Amino acid sequence: MNRGLDKLGHNCNLIKHELAQIEKRLEQIVEAAGPEVTAVGSYVFNGSGKRVRPTLFLLAAHSPQEKLSNYVDAAVALELIHTASLLHDDVIDQAPTRRGKDTVHMRWNNKISVLTGDYLLSQAFKLLVNYREWNLMNTTVEMVQNMTEGEIEQAFANTDTPALEERYFQWIGKKSASFFAGCCRAGKMLSGGSSAEQDGWAELGYNLGMAFQLIDDLLDYTGKGEQTGKPVYGDLDNRVITLPLIRTIRHAREKDSSIQQLLEHKSSEGQLSEMVQAVLDSDGPEYTYQKAREYADQANAAINKLENVEDKVKEALRGLTVEVLNRKQ
Repeated sequence: MNRGLDKLGHNCNLIKHELAQIEKRLEQIVEAAGPEVTAVGSYVFNGSGKRVRPTLFLLAAHSPQEKLSNYVDAAVALELIHTASLLHDDVIDQAPTRRGKDTVHMRWNNKISVLTGDYLLSQAFKLLVNYREWNLMNTTVEMVQNMTEGEIEQAFANTDTPALEERYFQWIGKKSASFFAGCCRAGKMLSGGSSAEQDGWAELGYNLGMAFQLIDDLLDYTGKGEQTGKPVYGDLDNRVITLPLIRTIRHAREKDSSIQQLLEHKSSEGQLSEMVQAVLDSDGPEYTYQKAREYADQANAAINKLENVEDKVKEALRGLTVEVLNRKQ
């Protein structure tokens, strides 16, 4: 499935030219390598992906005095880091599909997927080094550190983890929201924004990232595979503890232990469906969406507080927030 123009942010004419440049640069980077990397890289970047992180970066960097084309390589680097993390995640989760097609480890193998992810990371940092900005490098390294810490902490979690819901918000704050915040901070940093301005943009990014991840976790239960481009119930099958399930477990403990027993063992397709139905029958989905809406509201509040930002940039950010909250894929 080639979603192409369905990418989040592609309705933002403000940075349409730069987003097109990002696609060209991604293509150039993979084609500059050997034929093996070119084959895998072209498969990965074949017009798919939301590009929401580069979009946030470019909007943060936007100003009448700045030439955004100077920052395209930094935006590309952020997308490379994100894509590398997906290649690694798919191996960890043994996910069969991503963005509506076979994952790299399914089409080739685990080794190819991991090594391609490593290669993309090397290219990302190569691009970032060219800016000769230590603060930019520090921000990016912190993003990667937080992302991996959040993933590790969530991987160790189980249904008996104390303060499970509170911990969940900490995990997604690290692995998703901090990435969005870092993209916003980096964009404003490179365009010469003050520390206070960078903090304001980071606040916006963090809240938008929280809403994005909450909707992502919700779609694992309510979305359809052909819409999301990912395997249905992938989180549940891999025992990834997310908010819809956490909420369901809390209520199930008050009634019976059947869902708890199902979670303790590898489940058949029928048992997975049973657990999914338990989630759908609970207030987990509604509760998760409400939390996403709360973070989206906080993102809008942060947008309103941004100083020295053109109205058209704020309008684009509000539109992006609506898309994140209402997305179906």
